[in-house]
Amino acid sequence: MANAKAKLYYTTSQYLSTLPIENGNIIFVPDVNMVCLDMGDQRFTYQTIKTFVVDADRLAMPFPKEGFYYVEETDIIWRWNNGWRKVSSANSSPIFYGDFESDFPEEGEANKLYYTDEGIYNWKPLQQRYNLIANANKWKGMS
Repeated sequence: MANAKAKLYYTTSQYLSTLPIENGNIIFVPDVNMVCLDMGDQRFTYQTIKTFVVDADRLAMPFPKEGFYYVEETDIIWRWNNGWRKVSSANSSPIFYGDFESDFPEEGEANKLYYTDEGIYNWKPLQQRYNLIANANKWKGMS
C-alpha cells in the first residue's frame, strides 16, 4: 500500500453524488466544510474541517483540535492528531467539476483538471482560457 496514490477532488455538495466511490479518493467539499475519504469501497465523510488561505496560518494555531485542515495556497489537506500529518500531497492534481464551463472559476490553475458532463478541460495560463482536452461526445463506451 506504500505506493498507493490518492486522488484529490474539489467539488460542491451538489455534485458529490456524481463522483463514484474509488478507493484512494480524497474529496474536498468546501460549501459544506466537508472532506470525504474513499476507503474499503466506502465513502467516509468528515465535516470537522478548517480552511486556511496560507500554510503559515495553520502553523500559527496555538491549540489545534483533532480534525482535518485544508490549505488553499498548497491544495494540501492536513490532519491534527497529537501532531500534524499530511493527508494529501502537493503534487496531486485536483479536479474541479461543474455542470457547464461557465461554472469554472474566472481564472483557472495550471495544475488542475476541470470537467463537465461534456468534457475535460485544463487551464492555459498564457492564453488565459480553458482548453478542451477530452470531448465526452466522442468518448466510446467499453463493452
